[in-house]
Amino acid sequence: MPLEDGTEPVANEELIYRRIPESTGWYSPNGISPRAFDPHNTDKTGISLSRAKYKSVEEAARGRPGKSYYVAIFRAGDLRNRGIFIEPRPRPDDPGHAELPDLRADNRKDKETLERMQVLTTLSLEVRGPFPSPEPLDFNSRQ
Repeated sequence: MPLEDGTEPVANEELIYRRIPESTGWYSPNGISPRAFDPHNTDKTGISLSRAKYKSVEEAARGRPGKSYYVAIFRAGDLRNRGIFIEPRPRPDDPGHAELPDLRADNRKDKETLERMQVLTTLSLEVRGPFPSPEPLDFNSRQ
């Protein structure tokens, strides 16, 4: 069996995670806002996801210290069936990093991008959280 290092294709049955900041209001019991999938200026090659085979939901929820995050869970094949592609984009510190290459900063206002963002709101299997991100260690405080 070949070594899995995050470069292998994302299988249709794989679960993938999308972190959603609690403070934005992009998730409520009524559903997920399309804004949860809106590319930021830094999303040059696609919006980020995490592959469940490489990290837990709690690990995927880690973000900025002191902030809390929800995690939307998707099945890769469900996205592909709706024309949304997933690419493995491992990083040295995150072999489970993946991206949706059709949702980028340079096309964020395109009709197709807006439609994909809307479709994503309907494909989540579930949303978990919110999970608080750990506070940074304060080496100056005394215990």
